[in-house]
Amino acid sequence: MGNRQPCLFSLRAGRYRGTMRTIAIVGGGPRAISVVERLGSFLRDSADQASADDKSAHSAGNVAIHLIDDVEPGAGRVWRTDQSSTLCMNTLADAVTLFTEPGSSVRGPVLEGPTLYEWFQLLRGDAVQPRPTDSDSSRARKKTELFREFPPTMPADYEEEVRQSRPESHPSRALYGHYLRWVFDITVDRLRAIPGVTVHIHNARAVDIRPSDAGADGHGDTDGPVGKQEAHAGQQSSQDTITLSDGTSIDADATILALGWTDTTANTAESVLAASVDAHPNLTWIHPGHPADQDLDRVAGGHPARESAQQDLHEHRPDVIVRGLGMGFFDLMARLTIDRGGDFQRASSSPLDLTYKPSGREPRLIVTSHHGYPYQPKPVFGSLPPAAPMPRLKAAVQALPSDPPAGSIDFSTTLWLAILRDAQAAYYRVLLRDSDEALRIIDDPATDPWSLHDNPRLDGLVAPVDRFDLPYYADPMSRIAAELPEAMNPDTADAESAIRALTEAVKEALKNDLAEARRGRESAVKAGLQVIGAARKTVAIADEPGKFTSESRRGDYAEFVRIGANVGSGPPAFRTAELIALIDAGLVVFAGADPIIGVTTDHDDEPQFVLTSPTTGARPMYSTTLIDAWQHKPNVNRSTDPVTRALVASGRMRPFALHTPHEDDAKRGDGSANRDGSAKPHPTPTRAPEVDMATCRIIHPDGTIDPRVHMLGIPLQEMRADTTISPMPGTDPLMLQETDAAAASALGVARG
Repeated sequence: MGNRQPCLFSLRAGRYRGTMRTIAIVGGGPRAISVVERLGSFLRDSADQASADDKSAHSAGNVAIHLIDDVEPGAGRVWRTDQSSTLCMNTLADAVTLFTEPGSSVRGPVLEGPTLYEWFQLLRGDAVQPRPTDSDSSRARKKTELFREFPPTMPADYEEEVRQSRPESHPSRALYGHYLRWVFDITVDRLRAIPGVTVHIHNARAVDIRPSDAGADGHGDTDGPVGKQEAHAGQQSSQDTITLSDGTSIDADATILALGWTDTTANTAESVLAASVDAHPNLTWIHPGHPADQDLDRVAGGHPARESAQQDLHEHRPDVIVRGLGMGFFDLMARLTIDRGGDFQRASSSPLDLTYKPSGREPRLIVTSHHGYPYQPKPVFGSLPPAAPMPRLKAAVQALPSDPPAGSIDFSTTLWLAILRDAQAAYYRVLLRDSDEALRIIDDPATDPWSLHDNPRLDGLVAPVDRFDLPYYADPMSRIAAELPEAMNPDTADAESAIRALTEAVKEALKNDLAEARRGRESAVKAGLQVIGAARKTVAIADEPGKFTSESRRGDYAEFVRIGANVGSGPPAFRTAELIALIDAGLVVFAGADPIIGVTTDHDDEPQFVLTSPTTGARPMYSTTLIDAWQHKPNVNRSTDPVTRALVASGRMRPFALHTPHEDDAKRGDGSANRDGSAKPHPTPTRAPEVDMATCRIIHPDGTIDPRVHMLGIPLQEMRADTTISPMPGTDPLMLQETDAAAASALGVARG
């Protein structure tokens, strides 16, 4: 394969149609690549069977596949190869693959290939070793043979990163993009080698989809609400016409939407803020979005950093307000420091003891979020992380009914307590080396595992300071602020003093978090928190689709999801070390939780963003720049994706609804109750489109299954479990099961 790139077919103002069966894939990231690989698996298998039956191999193919992506086909938007190398993956190099494996729950034959880290090994000439689960060396040999058959060509810019990578490294997203491009090139080449199969790659955006017999006016207003139109023209046609931004149109027998993280329209609060910003040209607002897409060149550089955050903040007011303290914040932090010429330097022999040497081009950041505290750093294991022990959760899941009705499982009483007990047990297993007494207390039905740190039965066993304080990790900022009453007193402290005191307290908490991360397997805290993070997949599968009660979903389940993201989806430890160094350099200060942000014209004779937080006594902080370091979750009702909007407006797509009983209805006597007097389930729409779980085809407002259009991945995250974008080897990834099902369905639809 070498330097050869996939051919681009952009028949401007042309039309792809004809006698071949046509499958269109909209999206060019990991899921789209996996769909292409799965299609190739099925088609190659068909061709082999046809040949064995002494039939024309051509008859097994005769399929045209069109892949459509306007950013970078083969990498997609998130993993495009031209983004800053400072943006890294949140997963580990040897915990990512895009190949299927023996034993995977897929219908088509598997294509074995290297994980991301094994690919790095092959790039630097090292031998791929059998994995612990391999019975012999044959799998490692197959991976090596595939690499030699399709040797990649890599830019020299990545030589050092590849050389230094370890299984537990966090590679740059751009480098992962090159891996994806390599996998994509392999799948395309293998497809094109099948008689009767053609592959067309369009570097354009899909802007419309409609039944081929609908004509130019086949759709109504694409701004209409979900389910407004009930016409099912799509069922009466045998194809859909997909229109691209370059004027090309494709008549597709089957369409697979692998859109990834789609954007949404502004909500009411954002619209009001946008109007204020539009009225004041001196204000800069970086809207919520993917970190690599945000135009940070619009953010002015700051002054040279001072030596300490303890210096007077009044003289040099922070430059930028940042809202969001999840992974988007850490990406932003890197782009505004490293990418502007700043340098993090070791302060000791440890790679996590850092100082920051500024370039002078950095802004200073006033940071805030709903909970006001950054995500927890990942533990440093020096290897792939151990599996989180969750025996109580697994037993609780096994005890659930085999096919429970929607909205019937009380998460709080069935799974939440089991998760908390597993987390407590993991903590005390490390702290007390498998103390039987601690486990007896944890498993006592009378014990509340959430407040175990206050249980007097632990007296004499564990000192209060050494207990697992789960409420603290659920909301660190509340505890931090509560321990600074004088600093926050509006009668005795000014704004600068309050911010300075809060920032110093947060820094000390972050240093403790980092110390626990550095302890790796020896950290009881990380052992306990790892359980909560790891439990998310198991719980999501148990809920799929919409099995939890509405009360437990709004309460404990929502809290679990939030805490799980905080402790399980945090940054690599080195990012937390960098944040601490920036605090020391005076370039980051913390404003507290529950921020209120608006625009004022009553400060410094010019319009300003104004930030207040109850954490700091509602004292105002000002800036002419606001950055939202987060992303809206995809929303079928407010999507900016034109294909999604077209499907909604034409009545071919509806949101997935959680069916939960409203107890008051049982008392109304108007037919809203069941015959036995119990409440009937009521649908509550989510942000996710609804799909048929077996085929991935979208669902119409009347409940019928669309004949041709499939949807996968992240937009379905409120319906499907584990919509991850990075399948983990050795786990029978749900993503690969999903792409396999979609590929099989699309081929079945195309073949009639």
